[in-house]
Amino acid sequence: MEPDDPQYFTLAHANSQLALLRDLFERVMQLRAQLKTLYGRLENAGHAPREEHLRGSSAITPRRKPEVPADVQHDLVVFRGLVETLREQVDEIQTTGCIIKDIEVGLVDWLALHHGREVLLCWKYGEREVGWWHDLETGFAGRRPVSELDD
Repeated sequence: MEPDDPQYFTLAHANSQLALLRDLFERVMQLRAQLKTLYGRLENAGHAPREEHLRGSSAITPRRKPEVPADVQHDLVVFRGLVETLREQVDEIQTTGCIIKDIEVGLVDWLALHHGREVLLCWKYGEREVGWWHDLETGFAGRRPVSELDD
């Protein structure tokens, strides 16, 4: 297979990844909740992390005031660590071959073939199994039961 060749998944293969994906998305959601709380605390203290910190900048500096209280410095370091851990969890999700559609709700797709046509198998965190599919263009709103894919 060439590096640019798409990877196609079967329903069984996608379902076999769900235990791992459930664990990863649970951690992602916990991390996001911690980050939101910490961001609010930093923002209220006048030291909200800037956008570039979310993109991987190694140094977090306050928005205002050159002198940063020790507790705020600590919170900024914790924030950076949580961002990095979140990034690692998202990277691990992507190594499964799924396509992340919405990290906040845990929505992913897998590219599949049905009668030679590309479709997307669709799963949302909290669902018991991959029970849906949709065309490439329709997205979540066009989800249909995977039973329709049975021959």
